[in-house]
Amino acid sequence: MDPEVGAAMSRKRRATRQHHGFTTMQMIVTIAIISIVSVFGVLGITNARAEFRLQNSARLFATYVEKARVDAIRRHAPAGQESWVETSGPGTSNYAVTMDFGSGFLETRTFQLETGLVFSTAAQRVTFDWRGRISQAWVFQIFSSYLERSMPVDVSGSGDITVGEQHFPDQLIPAVEVTQVTGDVDSDASPTPSPSVEATPPIAVDPGGDGIDPTPTPTPTPTPIPSPTATPHGNGNGSDGNNGNGNGNATPTPTPTPTPTPSPSSTPIPQCVSTISPSTLALSQSDTTKLTGTATFTMTNATGVRTISATQKGNGNSLVLGLSLVRIDGSGSSVITVTTKKGGGNRGTFVVEVAGSPACGTAAQLTVSVSN
Repeated sequence: MDPEVGAAMSRKRRATRQHHGFTTMQMIVTIAIISIVSVFGVLGITNARAEFRLQNSARLFATYVEKARVDAIRRHAPAGQESWVETSGPGTSNYAVTMDFGSGFLETRTFQLETGLVFSTAAQRVTFDWRGRISQAWVFQIFSSYLERSMPVDVSGSGDITVGEQHFPDQLIPAVEVTQVTGDVDSDASPTPSPSVEATPPIAVDPGGDGIDPTPTPTPTPTPIPSPTATPHGNGNGSDGNNGNGNGNATPTPTPTPTPTPSPSSTPIPQCVSTISPSTLALSQSDTTKLTGTATFTMTNATGVRTISATQKGNGNSLVLGLSLVRIDGSGSSVITVTTKKGGGNRGTFVVEVAGSPACGTAAQLTVSVSN
């Protein structure tokens, strides 16, 4: 072989070895890795933003509750002029605050939770008295539909407010029994008698001085004797309108109108009615005897097959719900079992809606309060 040709081929092989590239498989694997990392990154950012909205809305709501409490204390609010905060119920995102916002008089303003957030607890108004206290401890739950969890805002009976956890569990404080004090009064001591007052007799009045009563009793008025009623002679001039010839003006008795008998097709059908008993349940996360409660859902005057459903209003998931019967043919009952979950986001008062499909009257509502 010509040395020049061999040298040229050798240079060409070296140049080919110096040009490196990517195969199709390498590119596919690289793109897949980049996509997976990007998806996790986007999900992480979305979760972080949803968590931020939940935290921010819960703390802003707690701030307004604290402002209403401080305003009631500052104004030494009298009865009827207290400050309060009110929510509208499960599935709603607005709440109203009534207080002095700086104008010198009470004013009600409505605020909104951020997008994707709603209240999952029952509607409630907490009213602060002049000492900054409320009549009953309450838990507001703010539910995130994206995160599928709630964040609690606790308000204790003394007015303390916490976010995310409960530092002042009023339900765990045992009731104090007030001892009735007796025997602290001397029962043998005789009370001091009150002086009696005798009435002064009336004074007789005789303006003439002759012993004659100025207001004599009148003599009874004689009763007049009524004149006798003339008897008609039947000659047509009588007062009864009878002319003696059978042409009297007597009013004939009308024939009774027959009452129509309803046909069987027009008989009204009894309306289907749904009820639940009991309508309230009090459960606890720590008391083993109150972890679960039951209520009976009953349909009356029902016809056909209906599917029974039980859901927590407001799209919350703070309770575990179960049904003894999912389908009922005609009238019947189904037992609803409600079980608590652990965690601060599962405390409060919730509303469970139980209904049949097709509908049987209005849906029955079961109120469930869960303490820690």
